[in-house]
Amino acid sequence: MKHILSISLFFILTPAFGQDLKSIDKKLIAAFDKINYWAFFKTDDEKINPYDSLEEANNLFESLLLKYTSSNSQTISYSFKSLADSGLTIVTSEDGLFRIYSWDTWTGGTMHNFRNVFQYKTDIKVFSKIFKPKRDEEGDPGCFYNQVDDIISGNKKFYITQSRAVLSSGLSYHKIKIFSIDNSKLNDTAKLIKTNTSIKNQLGYEVDLTASSNRDRDVPDFYIEYDKANKIISIPVILEDSKVTNKKIRYQFKDKYFEKL
Repeated sequence: MKHILSISLFFILTPAFGQDLKSIDKKLIAAFDKINYWAFFKTDDEKINPYDSLEEANNLFESLLLKYTSSNSQTISYSFKSLADSGLTIVTSEDGLFRIYSWDTWTGGTMHNFRNVFQYKTDIKVFSKIFKPKRDEEGDPGCFYNQVDDIISGNKKFYITQSRAVLSSGLSYHKIKIFSIDNSKLNDTAKLIKTNTSIKNQLGYEVDLTASSNRDRDVPDFYIEYDKANKIISIPVILEDSKVTNKKIRYQFKDKYFEKL
């Protein structure tokens, strides 16, 4: 009898969960649309301040995204297709336990300001958080995360993330950064990259397409590459004059760390 009751409750509650996700999706879309609305709003009315409204719209969307992704465990596997189509970048780990939401706040000019919400799941529940800039990082425009890959080191799961910052129309910053989930907390300082000097949490480089060394020529591919099959991180060699070369610096995962080849 209890078994039959459990099955009945499952079929009763499942549509409710589905509807809840649809309701969440709808509310988030409405909030996200306000960002795009105020970002491109034009008026001659001095009483209307689009920038202030844009800031409020970003704050509202961020708070709602934090609220829903920390209270509903199903959101970590939900596609949010309409949001993605509207400009929200969503990347999810292979094990489905870590996800990053990124969006352009449209509060910058040629330098784009991005925000991120980090969502992760443990045996206990689902969590969401933001990382506020440190004092020496104030003014940092942020970045958008475009890829996350899983790797195991010492029986522990780590996440290899790739991100880009848009500093101007021709200037960008590219970064590979390691995360892990430790004791139900997201660790953004996990170290997995071994260099000549220390074990690092991240590697990054700047690309300046406006530099004279990169003008009037076909600039080689300058994006980070991760060969998942061979566990190799590749980043471009960039000279002191900002020239992007065809050469690559490669780090391969060996037993415990990524080590330079």
